[in-house]
Amino acid sequence: MERLKKVIENENKKYDLSITDTLSTLSININEKDSLIKKEYSKEYTLKELSEFGKFFKMCDSISNVIVSLRETFEYKKPRIKEANNNIELTIFPILTSMGESTLVIPSKSEDYKKIVNNLCEIIKNQANEIKSLQLKVNSLEEKMKKFEESGDFRRILNKDTLIGDIIKTKEQYNLICDWINREKPFKFKLLYKGTTDGDSKDIFHKKCDQQGPTISIIESTDGQIFGGYTAKSWNKDNKGDIPDPDSFLFNVNIKKKYCVSNNKGLMVDYICDFGGSNFHEMWAYNNYFSQNAACDNGTGYNFKNYELSGGKNKYNVRELEVYKVIEC
Repeated sequence: MERLKKVIENENKKYDLSITDTLSTLSININEKDSLIKKEYSKEYTLKELSEFGKFFKMCDSISNVIVSLRETFEYKKPRIKEANNNIELTIFPILTSMGESTLVIPSKSEDYKKIVNNLCEIIKNQANEIKSLQLKVNSLEEKMKKFEESGDFRRILNKDTLIGDIIKTKEQYNLICDWINREKPFKFKLLYKGTTDGDSKDIFHKKCDQQGPTISIIESTDGQIFGGYTAKSWNKDNKGDIPDPDSFLFNVNIKKKYCVSNNKGLMVDYICDFGGSNFHEMWAYNNYFSQNAACDNGTGYNFKNYELSGGKNKYNVRELEVYKVIEC
C-alpha cells in the first residue's frame, strides 16, 4: 500500500491531504485544519475514472503509478484546493505543462448531529478555560498598574538608564529629579550633550543643545556636589537678550533642594548652561570649563543664598556636565 500525505494552504486555510493506494482504487481524504466544526472530504477513484480527468492521469497504467506521479508532482508543484458548496475541488498540476492539469471533485463526508454537538461543546469548554486564564492575567496586570499609579511612577520614564549613569547614580536621585520636573504627562530623557565625550566648548554645547525644547542640565563638581537646572525653553545662542522662563528652576541633589525662578528670569546665552537674568548669572560654566573654574552667584533670578546651589562655593571645578532633552511620551 502506497500513501502520500501533505499539508496544503489555500485561501488562508490549511488542509491535511492524504492519498492512499488500495491496489484497485485511489482513496483521497482531505481534512480542514483548525476549523471550529471539523470538515472532512473523501472519495475513491478507479484508474478508469481518473483517466476521465485529463492527460495527467492518462499517462498512468496502474494506481501505484498514479501515486508515484503525484509524489513527484507535489515536490515541484503546489496542488490547489477550492471549496465549492459541499465539495472540495483538488487541482493537480503536472510537472510537464504540455500534459495539462486535472481537477478532482471530492464530496464532503457527512457527520452525525451528535458528533458535531460534542465537538462544539469541547471547543466551548476549551475557550472558557482560556478566557478564565486570561482574566486572571488581566486582574494581575490591573493590580500592578494600580500600585504603579499610586506610587507616582507613571509620570516617569520607564527606561531609567538614560538618566542614571555617570552623575545620577541611584534611583532615589532619579526620582527626586522627576518629582521636581513634575509634568502631568509621562516623560523620558534623551542625552544631548556630555562634556567628557563631546568637549567643553561653548560652540559644541550650543550645536547639540540649541532648539531642543525642554532640557535639564546636570553638573558634578570635583568635590562631589551634584546640581543643575531645568528649563522649559530652548537654548538659543542667537538670542540677544535674556530668555524668560517661569517654569525654570535650579536644584542641588545632595541637599535635595529646588530653587524656583523669580522675577520672570530664566536663561542667558553668554556661557554654557547659563541660568540667570539681567546680566546676573546664577549658574554657568566658562568656555573650556575643564581647564578653569565654573561658578554660581547669589542673584535675583533664583532663590538661594550663600552659594548653596554649588555646595557653598562661588567657584568650583567641573568633573562632568550633561544635558538631557525632556520628552513627553
